[in-house]
Amino acid sequence: MIFWTHGLINRLVRLGDLFAIAIAFIATGVTWRGPGLDFNLLQYAVAGVLFFTLFVKLMEASNSYRVERYRNPLSSILRPAVMTAIALPLTGAIVGIYRPEVFALGGELLRWLGWAVVALSINRFIARYLVAKAFNSGLLKRRVAIVGVTDKTEHIIESLRREDQRHTYEIVGIYDDRGPDRRAEQVLDVPVLGKVEDLRRAVSASSVDVVILALPWVAMTRIDGMLERLQGFAADLLVPLENSDLRTSFASTITIAGMRSLCMAHRPLKGSQGVLKAAEDKVVALIGLTLTAPILLAAALAIRLTSPGPILFRQRRVGFNNQTFDVFKFRTMTVDPLDDGTRGTPKDNPRITRVGAFLRRSSIDELPQLFNVLRGDMSVVGPRPHVPNMLVGNNTYLEAVRQYAFRCRVKPGVTGLAQINGARGGIHTVEKARRAVEFDIAYIENWSLWLDIKIMAKTVIVGLFGRDVF
Repeated sequence: MIFWTHGLINRLVRLGDLFAIAIAFIATGVTWRGPGLDFNLLQYAVAGVLFFTLFVKLMEASNSYRVERYRNPLSSILRPAVMTAIALPLTGAIVGIYRPEVFALGGELLRWLGWAVVALSINRFIARYLVAKAFNSGLLKRRVAIVGVTDKTEHIIESLRREDQRHTYEIVGIYDDRGPDRRAEQVLDVPVLGKVEDLRRAVSASSVDVVILALPWVAMTRIDGMLERLQGFAADLLVPLENSDLRTSFASTITIAGMRSLCMAHRPLKGSQGVLKAAEDKVVALIGLTLTAPILLAAALAIRLTSPGPILFRQRRVGFNNQTFDVFKFRTMTVDPLDDGTRGTPKDNPRITRVGAFLRRSSIDELPQLFNVLRGDMSVVGPRPHVPNMLVGNNTYLEAVRQYAFRCRVKPGVTGLAQINGARGGIHTVEKARRAVEFDIAYIENWSLWLDIKIMAKTVIVGLFGRDVF
């Protein structure tokens, strides 16, 4: 599953440590036997935050927030205990600069140390149990596809099958563009399932998390072409380095099954980011539909009374992982079964009704897409969904803009960074199309909850009635 990643598990354990340390503070206060302190609540809170910050920094510096650490019962207890024993005197020394009476509380500080070690150990036992359950149920297992039957393929398979990696990776198959008569049927019992087009369908169906290119670096043209063919799919694209000593300080690298690899594309919005994005979509969509319910009813009634045809307009659009879905909009034009939407809709289209013109100018026609968000087809914020093979001039979007497919690595949105920066009202030139795709890629690469909030706010305050809206 996209949400369950090692990073998310580590963040949950860190959050558990915060609760454990807070419980230790409370337990120490309840069992306090030493002299009273005239610390106010704010000073206690500052001391607690200082300790937790030092503790987490020490844990991170020792690589203690790693899933494999939680599975080792001895390591899962000793590491937090040692870091607590180091962080506590450091915290006392810093606080003692301002409140020297802290130095006379050695016995009570040891009592707090004991409570902290117990609480942190309980958190680690819980983490160990949950991680074991997650591994056994396959939630943390990443599905790997290998591209190419080369001298590197066997090494990649052997690395992924190592004893310490067997719960982490599952090899789904090998894909190679050579014909059946020129390629092996399997490598080390891993079947060759077909060509790269077959891999594209597997990634689109979300049955592949990682794609490893087993191609030699001298074949850079083939690597570049392969990456371009796979850029629109939400999977990590890796190319193992042939020289493990190569300095890559300024490159994005990842270690998978002991192999240092250049990461050509990360799967966006996974782990805790994916959880946050999904929660944001559901909450905003529900609030939006509740607040706009009277507008939705009035628009539906106006369409029904002024022109024949359905109230809602359904059209196939390309979404996440290049999968198609039906997008919902209020119908703003007279029905034409021959219009497939590939040419977009110019402002002077005579099929636009009077009610439809108002709905377009006010962006009310887009509101039913909040139902798409609840269904999971779309996000509130993201690249706008286009019809398959949408045209820009005489070429499709994919032919006109090389990086176009990259925008399909996340769910499409009701609004987006491109829309609040002028990419609305129809895109009929290659220049405008390229600019819109640049904004979409910038959004994917720089996503944050704050960025979504700003885009939604600007959409409501400025974008609904912009000059490009029709």
